[in-house]
Amino acid sequence: MKNPPILLLDEATNALDSESEKLVQDALEKAMQGRTVILIAHRMSTIIHADMIAIVENGQVIETGTHRSLLETSKVYVKLFRMQNISTANNSRLSLKNQQVPTNSFYLQTLINMRNVENPTSTFANLPCKRTRKEGRKLASPFFRIWFGLEHKDLVKIVIGSVAAAFSGISKPFFGYFIITVGVTYYKEDANRRVGWFSIMFALIGLLSLFTHTLQHYFFGAVGEKAMANLRQALYSGFLLNELAWFEKPENTTSRIIHDTSKVKIITSDRMSVIVQCLSSILIATIVSMVVHWRMGLVAWAVMPCHFIGGLIQAKSAKGFSGDSAAAHYELVELASESTANIRTIASFCHEEQILKKAKICLENPKRRSWKESIKYGLLQGVFLCLWNIAHAVALWYTTHLVYKHQATFLDGIRSYQIFSLTVPSISAIGVLAPAFETLDRETEIQPDIPKSPDLETIVALVGPRESGKSSVLALLLRFYDPREGRLLIDKKDIREYSLRKLRRQIGWVQQEPILFSSSIRDNIIYGNERASETEIVKVSREANIHEFGSNFPDGYDTVVGEKGCQLSGGQKQRIAIARTLLKRPAIMLLDEATSALDTETERSIVSALGSVKLNDNRGSGYTTTQITVAHRISTVKNSDTIIVMDKGEIVQMGSHSALIATSDGLYSRLYQLQNLIEKRFLFHH
Repeated sequence: MKNPPILLLDEATNALDSESEKLVQDALEKAMQGRTVILIAHRMSTIIHADMIAIVENGQVIETGTHRSLLETSKVYVKLFRMQNISTANNSRLSLKNQQVPTNSFYLQTLINMRNVENPTSTFANLPCKRTRKEGRKLASPFFRIWFGLEHKDLVKIVIGSVAAAFSGISKPFFGYFIITVGVTYYKEDANRRVGWFSIMFALIGLLSLFTHTLQHYFFGAVGEKAMANLRQALYSGFLLNELAWFEKPENTTSRIIHDTSKVKIITSDRMSVIVQCLSSILIATIVSMVVHWRMGLVAWAVMPCHFIGGLIQAKSAKGFSGDSAAAHYELVELASESTANIRTIASFCHEEQILKKAKICLENPKRRSWKESIKYGLLQGVFLCLWNIAHAVALWYTTHLVYKHQATFLDGIRSYQIFSLTVPSISAIGVLAPAFETLDRETEIQPDIPKSPDLETIVALVGPRESGKSSVLALLLRFYDPREGRLLIDKKDIREYSLRKLRRQIGWVQQEPILFSSSIRDNIIYGNERASETEIVKVSREANIHEFGSNFPDGYDTVVGEKGCQLSGGQKQRIAIARTLLKRPAIMLLDEATSALDTETERSIVSALGSVKLNDNRGSGYTTTQITVAHRISTVKNSDTIIVMDKGEIVQMGSHSALIATSDGLYSRLYQLQNLIEKRFLFHH
């Protein structure tokens, strides 16, 4: 679509199956016409028509020439060419006929041999079954779970903080009582003496407030910090227990660990301490007001619901306004994160302006929503102020009514009113923690138990066209997903009955796109076995063919690989991932196009190393690990004990390489012939 004058292809077809590669290769050959093409490839079939081939070794160009000239003069090129081991191709395309193979079962003979089991036969079967869900538990509200679930050990701190908050609440009613009395005192004969006495009272109230507020916020703050830390730890554990499908939902981001749990401190140190303080104020205000004038005290109590309802409306509207705004900007945050991660691709296509336009579009919806929410928020604030003023108007009206009827003195009426006017609590809801507790309460789709240690010594390969379900089988074995229907059996036992943690410890997995951590080469390797010695690290590094380039760095194995291994090439990252898996010495080795980014020589040495992996157990077992390999190159899987051919999520063929090739009308034979058709140009030029 871009139609550039210069075309850069960095292993553009290495992850494709043979059929897809042929289609893409034909399209690329047409696209190469009339433009400069710089091509990087391990498969020599993709470069033989190049006008100039440069052989690069250790960062230097050692030889250049055409395919034909290099075959005549270059020993290195000839060696690489011969290692491709290209077979004679049949020019005719073979058709695939339907075969009488059961498509509702996945059966592998002698795949896994479990210890302490009489029958060594292992079976992977797709059988009808329905999962049973546990009955939902009736859980306590977030309020009680914070206090009695997370902070029961800090009861003493809570009690001290509550007592301090209660004494803090006393200051407001007494301040309201004395402030009116001071105003009246100025009109009396001994005003100086009375004002001096009240000044001392206000100073004492201030000192009491200083002391009690300090204790109140210190103890509630300490409890809040600990509650937040405990909840974050529990929430993180809850995250790790969920299956992979749960993480693929956009609302289940790890930022919730910080965002949702930060409200615990607000609730404990701010909301709860204020609630205790306000309850104390209301109690003292009620007592003092009833003592001053009981009729006025009852009226103040009668209008108190207006203050409560107004406070709830205010808190609810403020929470909804901020919450909707955060949700509305999710698309913009996602776009910014994606753009940052793929900045090289964006820059290479000069799409900076398009990204800015998308960001502007993402802001339009929050803008409209914010406008609507602002109107709603303003209306609710108006309702709150209306209720607040109505309550004060009723209290003042009744005060003047009592004074007019000579049922109360002016001083007593104003005192009683002022006590409650300064004792209006602020109410806030704690429902903001509901998402965090929903994550903790969620029961994972994975139900663990205790597994047995497997002895495995078989090589199984999964082949087939794209989207045939090969990688999905590996995901099911790792229990990233569980089947909605059917079962995956190991030794006639449902895989869901095994302990998830111990099962995964027995499985090594090398992905097509290896993921490295932003740490050193050594740290990424020992991730497979943190107790490994330096000798073991070097051993697996040699087996994975990374010792040479790893030791040549200035910092050696302590060289930081960068974010997701950005400082390394694709082949180097894949070899580190293989070394990490080799160090684990797993019982089951899952290889998902593990050598697709490697050159032929490196691939052969690593395949040989993978085939000789021994189980890493305490008894020095001599059993080799079972390998389940997903690959597009037939040369990678032809030595497997069993090759399973899949198409559209079903098994269509199964057997050894020679047996499957003998079936001339089978899918495997077709894929094999198609791969040879792609490579036939070698034979022609050779």
